[in-house]
Amino acid sequence: MSEAADPAEVEHDKDEGRWRFKPRGLHITWSSNSSYWKMPEKGTDGPAELLAVCWLEIDGSTSEPLSKGKRYALSFKISMTKQDPVWKEGPVFMLAKVGKKGIAKWEKINLGDMRIGNIVEIPYGKLRFEVPKKAEDTRLYFGLYELWTGDWKHGLQIHEAVVEEMPD
Repeated sequence: MSEAADPAEVEHDKDEGRWRFKPRGLHITWSSNSSYWKMPEKGTDGPAELLAVCWLEIDGSTSEPLSKGKRYALSFKISMTKQDPVWKEGPVFMLAKVGKKGIAKWEKINLGDMRIGNIVEIPYGKLRFEVPKKAEDTRLYFGLYELWTGDWKHGLQIHEAVVEEMPD
């Protein structure tokens, strides 16, 4: 159904407090089936291209805990290869949750107006969240999901996901 996220495809800069998840560093539902997703070669910076799925689900998590009391931002870099009317009908949602039992922060994103070929960062201004000072579990769990429409969709490329610590 899906390939497991490959930790070798995640770059972590501890000095900057930044994680960069290449497509193979994410868990993309149905990515193991080449009829649904065209995945980049291992170790490359190419995007994952959505060929046809009826359910979009992309998950990731940091391998190490985030710093307590710090603010972070999450974003995805995406592009479109062709117009698909389904993106006008149903938005996608981004999620950031600190700890498995943490409170989720959501952001609604409309992909219907994206231009073909432009690589954009979503959401505009990034999804910002703070790690509670008293949190026990400070790993980040995040994702990009569609609002279920039941329609098949295509044309979306996932270039990367980025988690970065915000300056104080």
